[in-house]
Amino acid sequence: MSVPHPIAGGATEVRRTPAEVDATWLTGVLRDRGLLADGARVTSVLPSPVGTGQMADTVRFVLDYEPDGAGPRSVVGKFASPDEQSLSTGRIMRAYEVEVRFYAEVAPRVDTRIPRLLFAALDPVDSWFTLLMEDLEGAVQGDEISGCDPDVASAALGQLAALHAPCWEDPDLAGRSWIDRSSPEGDEFTAAIVTGVFPGFLDRYADRLDPGHVTLLEHFIPSIRAFINRPRGPRTVVHADFRLDNLLFTPDRPEPVVVDFQTINWGSGAYDLAYFVGGCLEPDVRRTAGDGLIAEYHADLCARGVNDYPLDALRADYRRECFGGLLMAVGASMLVKQTERGDRMFLTSVSRHAQQALDLDALELLGAG
Repeated sequence: MSVPHPIAGGATEVRRTPAEVDATWLTGVLRDRGLLADGARVTSVLPSPVGTGQMADTVRFVLDYEPDGAGPRSVVGKFASPDEQSLSTGRIMRAYEVEVRFYAEVAPRVDTRIPRLLFAALDPVDSWFTLLMEDLEGAVQGDEISGCDPDVASAALGQLAALHAPCWEDPDLAGRSWIDRSSPEGDEFTAAIVTGVFPGFLDRYADRLDPGHVTLLEHFIPSIRAFINRPRGPRTVVHADFRLDNLLFTPDRPEPVVVDFQTINWGSGAYDLAYFVGGCLEPDVRRTAGDGLIAEYHADLCARGVNDYPLDALRADYRRECFGGLLMAVGASMLVKQTERGDRMFLTSVSRHAQQALDLDALELLGAG
């Protein structure tokens, strides 16, 4: 049995794959959302893939209508990955449930630019899901491999503060088990998984990494439990995969639109900050602009009402959280479908985050090195 998302209106059926999205179903969805007048209908649907998601498939549907032009020219749908390894990972991590529930329970309270949701539904048994969103025509996806300049980073971190500040130390959100999924058992599972896949990671990637970065990884992975059990700063809803590939840039505004909320959890805002600054800026750019970007993010938090978190505390948390990118890249690279671009992305992420940790002398905090 499928459970409709509260925003889904009258059309409640989960569509497992893009092939199950047809003109009749879309007519009902668009009418429910007030985007299609009574009597008008969708007459044809042309799907095409969007982006390079590792754990889910995103598809653009170009629509024809009767009468012509009666509704949006296109919409975007998101579905569970057809790849068995990625699908299994998404289910184990509850990624599909998390994204659907984010749109229902958290999105209405934050100020971050996100796509307008048209429909969402989740099968609670098998975790099949459907998300249908507005198509931001003309938007350009960021590219983590290419990185960005400080102006783009500043605009992105402004959207991060717009996510973090409204949720800051909110006891209601902290009490929702789908957001705060931490537990001793879960932490041990994460440590065991990443430790277990690390030899395979080295077999696949070590000869393409800087030897100094490999050495850092060889010190970090045995200390992974120290990182997982680290002291945490103030908590909020964190994106946990906040990077350029999950940002869309539109011609009308410098602030990006944030997408892909499958990894949302309850944690330190400094995690997202360190993850973005370390992973999306070339090391030389980070060294030059990083301190200023951290200060800008802090000022944005303060402007949004977070007034009990000193900048020095944020900087200390940033240093402590910088290993998050390595943990994510090592684990994710071995748990999702392998692709050529995916390999380049994971190698880029590991290289930048390893250098970030070296620059911060962060192994000292784990008793490693």
